[in-house]
Amino acid sequence: MQESKSKLFKQRLFRIHIAAGVIFSIIMYIAIFFGIFAILLPYIKTWEKPSRHIQTTDIFNIDYNYMINKVLEDESFPKDDILINLPGRMNDPAVIITNPFVKPIAFNPTTKERLEDETKEKSHLADFLNELHYGQPLKLIGRLSFGFVAVGTLVLTITGLILIYLFKFANKGKNQQAVFSKIHVKVFTWAFLPFLLITLSGAVMNVGLISSGPMSKIVSKGQAKAIDEVVGKVLFEENKPIKKLNEPTKMLELKELLKKASKVNPDLTFKQIRLKNWNDKSSQVEIVGYNPYKPFLNGGIFNRPTVTLNAQSGKLIKNQKVMDKVWPVFVAESLFFLHFLFGIDIFSRIIVAIIMALCAIAIGFAMMLYLEKKAKKYDKKITFYHWLGKFTLASMIGVIPATGVLFLLQWLLPFSLEHRVLWQQGIFYNVWLFTLFWSFFRINSYQASKEFLYSGGVIFILSAFIHSINSGFSFFELISFNLKNILTVDISLILFGAILIYVAKKLPSNRSEAKSFWILNKKVKDEKNI
Repeated sequence: MQESKSKLFKQRLFRIHIAAGVIFSIIMYIAIFFGIFAILLPYIKTWEKPSRHIQTTDIFNIDYNYMINKVLEDESFPKDDILINLPGRMNDPAVIITNPFVKPIAFNPTTKERLEDETKEKSHLADFLNELHYGQPLKLIGRLSFGFVAVGTLVLTITGLILIYLFKFANKGKNQQAVFSKIHVKVFTWAFLPFLLITLSGAVMNVGLISSGPMSKIVSKGQAKAIDEVVGKVLFEENKPIKKLNEPTKMLELKELLKKASKVNPDLTFKQIRLKNWNDKSSQVEIVGYNPYKPFLNGGIFNRPTVTLNAQSGKLIKNQKVMDKVWPVFVAESLFFLHFLFGIDIFSRIIVAIIMALCAIAIGFAMMLYLEKKAKKYDKKITFYHWLGKFTLASMIGVIPATGVLFLLQWLLPFSLEHRVLWQQGIFYNVWLFTLFWSFFRINSYQASKEFLYSGGVIFILSAFIHSINSGFSFFELISFNLKNILTVDISLILFGAILIYVAKKLPSNRSEAKSFWILNKKVKDEKNI
């Protein structure tokens, strides 16, 4: 009796897992697919802009004062609360001088020349990929949908873990369905923890931030309209404005102040400088940094260690360390760190990207398993033709060549073209929509998959070569000018394209070939061929 109840519970749990998987998998796959590009967003941002094809310079050897004086020659530029983004912040090699109320101004740190910074209408590739990651193109509906799918994925994770561990899911079959199931189970058995943490943090940000406004009004009885007004004083230390003395004074060189700050807190990697009352006797310089020895706890939004110095003498005013904050700040910072990966290097980002790519592949195999079970009912009767299979094909495989077109057009379309970004994004949507049409047009989904992978591979490889031609920097010049970050993107595009072509070549061309292709046991495969 107890055994039959356990079996019934397992069957119901398995059906819940399948139903939730079919509902959430496609959107979750799209979120992960574009999320992989979002992980590499700082490097794509540098690659996509002509103005950023400049060398990264040692931040301690840059003439910041010259650039500030150039900016302040414009009488309309605010003279207080000036923010300087240092080279290397978010992988940007330029010096960015800005203020909350004006457009940022970029400088080449080596030549001190003002850069023609590309606007969102001219270049928006990396940010657009990030927007696709969390559903922003569909505005509130998209963000809510992607957020709730992330929450729904928790159901999949929990039910999957119970099925694997509590019931000791054997999965010893050797046929095609068993292979799909085994790959799906194995990947998530090993990768479920980072997948769960990243997905959970994404759900909190998407759904949590959207609902924070109404919740703030309820908690504050209508006095607060945003979450910042409720918890701002806890998460952010309130800085009192410094009284201006109106006594013009010569400022120290910022590069010298950076060196002094480095001696005060040698563990920090400096990212920003905030100038308060610049050129006045009361002036202060707040240097914001990131402590790589304490990840998860700093460097993002809520906890940013700083060194504040007197701008004339270099005397230490305040040394705000990582652990000086209260515990709610660490909780909030950790949550955002899990998703945005603040401060980590390219190798760590690639590892996370590979893990998430494996999770996307595992989701794909889960959908293939579901569709294969459906197709088996019609085996040797009629050709299996299911709308969900075609839609899945376009969503999961068709998105690859469509995304490749985004990269190709980034350097194929002239930067002087009017409505350039609109053309680029419009062609992307049309190509992706065409893959849906082609999925339904092609009776053989295996052949359509190979065509999508082949075309995607060629397009991604072409995008690297088009960049090399139209940017004016050959691969060898990128090496000689020490533009390694940009060269890394080109190499990654070529490798990704080569992998897609290799996979397309190896994959079976039809369902009969697939039955033999996915059988891992050679003995069973040989018996089927007899």
